[in-house]
Amino acid sequence: MQKTWQAFLQELGATIKDDGEINFNNPDPGLGNITETPLISPLSGFALLAISGNDRHSYLHGQFINDLNLIEKPAAQLSGWCNPKGQLITNFLIINTGTSYLLMFKEDIKEFVQKRLSMFVMRSDVTIKDISESSPMVGLANSNDLSSLAPDIPTNPGAILAIAGLIIICLPDSSGRYLIIGSIEALINKLSELNNSLTMTDSSVWNLLDILAGLGWITSTTKEQFLPQMLNLDALKGLSYQKGCYTGQEVIARLHYRGKVKKRLHLIKSKSQLLVGGHLNPEQSGNNVGTIINSAMHPDECCYALAVIEMDNTHDKLFFDHQTNKKIKIIELPYVIDS
Repeated sequence: MQKTWQAFLQELGATIKDDGEINFNNPDPGLGNITETPLISPLSGFALLAISGNDRHSYLHGQFINDLNLIEKPAAQLSGWCNPKGQLITNFLIINTGTSYLLMFKEDIKEFVQKRLSMFVMRSDVTIKDISESSPMVGLANSNDLSSLAPDIPTNPGAILAIAGLIIICLPDSSGRYLIIGSIEALINKLSELNNSLTMTDSSVWNLLDILAGLGWITSTTKEQFLPQMLNLDALKGLSYQKGCYTGQEVIARLHYRGKVKKRLHLIKSKSQLLVGGHLNPEQSGNNVGTIINSAMHPDECCYALAVIEMDNTHDKLFFDHQTNKKIKIIELPYVIDS
């Protein structure tokens, strides 16, 4: 974490853990209902790559699973990058700024993704730069009045506004949340203003909000294991079946047109902690029928998680890693899946 940014957060009362997680140690954070309390969260655990150059569009369009032509003008969309077997190397938020594309994804696979993306540049006029340190990210949730942030805040999912060194993105997951990316100086100035009107909260709370929104993230533990449909990227408009060729398209299209998605992302909860990479098992069987991909503790003292579960087993009694004292409950996602 960049020193000026870290010092600013510490002045606001944050504790920075060794893994970069940002905690505010507020004994009364007002988070009884995190889906209603206006929140602002400096984010950790995410990487940000900037892809520039005259060939950036054609290069990325031939790699990623969503149609970049849909954000030909500055805007954002969910997307992903797959191996030839159609399995997700990573999924991400991609932002067209007009001069470059920004990719936001989980930090623990940054080195792997950046190195592998660079392998395919060849002679294309494309530059890939890690700007995670110089361009921090902040999330906003549950605020009905963002007029103090900027005039004419975008409200359509995926819409963006560039102003005063900041890029303000209305997240395309239809959760009504916002992401702010910018220079350290611009973010410090803006957060100093917003700190009085929004509850400053831990980066882990933002992870929980992603989970409750049904937005799963591929990490180093789960990379190259799941097809995009298994993370519901089709339901989240992060996957196009109409665009041209891209890596893994044949497998992904075949499943869509000729097959059936046998595994899907589900929102689950448990009174016990659910670890990423752990498995779900039916009561009367030792079979692994689900995999935890993200998890976070809730102020209600339950653990909420996103798990890819075999559709045939969603009505079974399921437990975490064969432990019958760790029962899980599947709860409804905030979006519709066409299966």
